[in-house]
Amino acid sequence: MRDLNGFAMTRNTILTQKPNNKIHWLAYALAKYLTDDCEGAVNVIDIYLGTLSDSSPDKQRGFESGELALFRNRVLSEIPDNEQKALDHLEECRDVVVDEGSWLMTKATLYLKLGNFEEAKKTCISLFERGLTENYPVHNGYMCSLLEFDRQTCEKFMKLKGTDTVVTVKKLTSEEKEKLLQCYEKEIQPINSRSRAYKGIRLTLLEGDELKAALDEHSRKDLTKGTPSLATDMRSLLLTENGEGSLSKAKDPADVRCHPTFIMLSELADSYIESLTSKGTFPGKYEVEAPSTIVWAWYLRAYLYEFGGEYEKGLEAIQNCIEHTPTLVDLYERKGRLLKLGGDIQTAANCLDTGRELDKQDRYINNKTTKYMLRAGRDNDARETISLFTAHEGNPERNLYDMQCTWYELEIAGCHARKGQWGQSLKKFSKCHGSTFNVLL
Repeated sequence: MRDLNGFAMTRNTILTQKPNNKIHWLAYALAKYLTDDCEGAVNVIDIYLGTLSDSSPDKQRGFESGELALFRNRVLSEIPDNEQKALDHLEECRDVVVDEGSWLMTKATLYLKLGNFEEAKKTCISLFERGLTENYPVHNGYMCSLLEFDRQTCEKFMKLKGTDTVVTVKKLTSEEKEKLLQCYEKEIQPINSRSRAYKGIRLTLLEGDELKAALDEHSRKDLTKGTPSLATDMRSLLLTENGEGSLSKAKDPADVRCHPTFIMLSELADSYIESLTSKGTFPGKYEVEAPSTIVWAWYLRAYLYEFGGEYEKGLEAIQNCIEHTPTLVDLYERKGRLLKLGGDIQTAANCLDTGRELDKQDRYINNKTTKYMLRAGRDNDARETISLFTAHEGNPERNLYDMQCTWYELEIAGCHARKGQWGQSLKKFSKCHGSTFNVLL
């Protein structure tokens, strides 16, 4: 209900009646925090810890005690102008915290807020040495410490989600890119040169011929290994300027087709296909590649056609893949997506179902097929398909509801709505507890 003030009052009443229960203290501290009373939350935690003896488990090194210490530190750091106290507390609780990765990440964030960029950089490098080279928030902290952004900018970049980084959301000068590139090659590459995050960030920093050479090397390795995510990784390079120095990924097919990096990738993919088809080798090489390499080259080209909105050409490329290797499930998923984007959802659902038949133990392709069938209005077929991975006894939809499979509830609700079955649609939507009707769009 989001009645947070009522929640805080209720937890206070419960704590007053049963003060010997640990969970009531922590729940009341959480209620204080949710009502933006950070100082009150810290006081509640301190009072609780003050009631314990030094030999209590909550004062010794352990998972629960460490998480409580990190939570107290988080609340402490959100009090205005309190970063130094939070940093001091972090040092005090080091022997208690088990999750050293979170402890170091918190420390780096506090150093950035205080403007101590040198210590923030050292802490981020320590995190990389602990094996967190695939952790993008650590990369963002490292780049913020190198470029020495102001506090507000650092806080903004440390909140980025997914694979977004400083380089993909902010237009940097050539000097800033060169500085980042040199530091990455000097300090991060020796730690883990095989990190995909490192490789992707390095590509976003390169320009011109250097970028083309790096893309060529990266693409050849992934095509030889048969990496389906190659094209997805490349999409993060298709950046457009939004004004005021901010960047975003190009989404409009017209913008994508005009992007210089996209043109570069398309030319590389075409050269691979031509050389592999005629000679069985990459351009300029003499080693004969495995037969599967041409399949992934076509797959990459189909992906690029999809980015550019050329769905018919994409279907031709993916059909070449299927004719070459008809047992590869990824190909049917890509063809189904191209058909869906082209407006033929019925054929797309049939295509996904064909791919599903190749591997009936793959839950992902089963779920994807179910989703396409619901989009095509075939709710009975979708119910039979999804029931292959539910409990056999009873109604499969009841089992999905018990498992909180919200995506299915939303999709079947949208399916009923598109068929004009408003009562059934409302019933399904109500089960999702206030989920929006955006699925109808």
